[in-house]
Amino acid sequence: MIGFMNTTEDAKKLIFEANDTTRKTTFILLGTLAIIFIHLGLSVEGTGAAWECELDNSSPKHLYICKQLRQSASCRTLTGPLKAEILLNSNNEVKASAYIVCPWENAMTELRICFALGAGMALFIGLFSLMKEDKKLAEFHINSTIFFSLLLAIAATFDLFAISDSRNNNYAMCNLTNDFELQEGIVGEKIECTHTIYQVTGYLGYVAGGLLLVSAYYMKNWKNNLTLD
Repeated sequence: MIGFMNTTEDAKKLIFEANDTTRKTTFILLGTLAIIFIHLGLSVEGTGAAWECELDNSSPKHLYICKQLRQSASCRTLTGPLKAEILLNSNNEVKASAYIVCPWENAMTELRICFALGAGMALFIGLFSLMKEDKKLAEFHINSTIFFSLLLAIAATFDLFAISDSRNNNYAMCNLTNDFELQEGIVGEKIECTHTIYQVTGYLGYVAGGLLLVSAYYMKNWKNNLTLD
């Protein structure tokens, strides 16, 4: 309890009583940490998969539509990441709507989450070094943030490649071309494929990587000023 109170007091001093260089560095690190947490949250959000199909007619004879749609448009046959909504018309007798979510590949998500967690830990170490005026921890923060900024940028690049592959590989379904057909009489009325949350995740990786470099720059200036003092 006493240790927690001391840490709280140190944090207050860091924000309200520190010199301009320390305050600026603190705000940069806190802002970067917020972006990292958002990036982490979007990464976790992008791991979820979903498949739902609804008919506007509850007659059992139409259940085959959802079964066939699941065979033709599921995460086994589609390339993620992708969110799609489909509206089908079967011989003007019944309409079927489906909602499909195919996530990132597990390996990509796991790596991105690990990189984000590592970057967050480096930022916490940086904040701790500011509170304790510890030059060794500051140096560790500088080196680790540069390292994780590179990893996040690489992960973001592969994320955008994955989105591009998803667009290309799912073109037939997302544009209702003749290549995507369940059976005669079942017509696709509307389909909407989106990659928005995944694109934001990818671009936010670049933003987070850039902010990590900015935090390293400010921390280096702070460490140099501390040495001069």
